[in-house]
Amino acid sequence: MIQQNVGYVQCIMFRDSAKATRQNRGMAKQVTISASDIRSAFSARLSMLREAFGRELGRPSLTRKEFAELLGLEAERYSTYERGTREPPLSVLAKIHVVTGVNLNGLIAGDIDKAA
Repeated sequence: MIQQNVGYVQCIMFRDSAKATRQNRGMAKQVTISASDIRSAFSARLSMLREAFGRELGRPSLTRKEFAELLGLEAERYSTYERGTREPPLSVLAKIHVVTGVNLNGLIAGDIDKAA
């Protein structure tokens, strides 16, 4: 199972925008995160996952095409997810989990503390 090396950026994956609440000196402050930032953070974690999975397989230079084949996807379709131009559907996230064993909380939201 891949360790949660993919969760460096904390954000939540939504289509348009997301709002997160954090505590700031006892007062709640609302922060708006743009959809572009969310996709960018997700795509970075997805890329890190592919690289980490490749190292685990003994193939440190695992390409997008090779990873897409392992997932049963077309290379160009997978590439759009890693570039951040499209968001993968739940069925693709499920395939990623089954193939790599990654915790989806860590992959999607960068929430490595809630690994199940």
